[in-house]
Amino acid sequence: MVDPLPPYPPAQDAWRFAPPPVSRRWLWIAIGTSVASAVAVVGLIVVLIVAGGSDLPASIDEPEIIDAVDVGCNTLAAGVEPVSVDGLAVDRPARIEAQTSVVRAVVASWRDLDADLRASDEPFDDWLDDWDRLIEARDAYVTELQSNPNALFEEPEVDGEPIVDRMDAVMTGCPVPETLLNPDAGIARNA
Repeated sequence: MVDPLPPYPPAQDAWRFAPPPVSRRWLWIAIGTSVASAVAVVGLIVVLIVAGGSDLPASIDEPEIIDAVDVGCNTLAAGVEPVSVDGLAVDRPARIEAQTSVVRAVVASWRDLDADLRASDEPFDDWLDDWDRLIEARDAYVTELQSNPNALFEEPEVDGEPIVDRMDAVMTGCPVPETLLNPDAGIARNA
């Protein structure tokens, strides 16, 4: 059998006894912790306000530019992905050039944005320059393919860093389509 629980409330009033003595040191620790927490919260708020009003160097964050990038990315996906570069060797340069012409038109539309707007978003023009480097590398590849059907595409690098890594590091939500970076993937598959 289980013993019954004692009656509630207890027979003794716990509040009639004086609280135990508290060292003054704990009071100062509590005050110091409170002040430090208040300073940290105010500092965090200030940092968020300053960061919210400034241009982040690793991100394209102007709404008008983001809208233009989204439209361009959709155009790239619709115009580049469906063009197969796996055709005959004589067709490959024309197919690669068809993809590149879509990229060229999209980059031109991005460059048509207001110069002040572009300048207000620090990484945007550098990102566009990387797209230009990719276009130039693809043009050089097409030229080389016309004289050497076994030529291989070399992804451009800037300061030893692959261009796609630089481009994807700028947080745009617009990754470079894989087919633009690997136009000779069809050669390896067909070999």
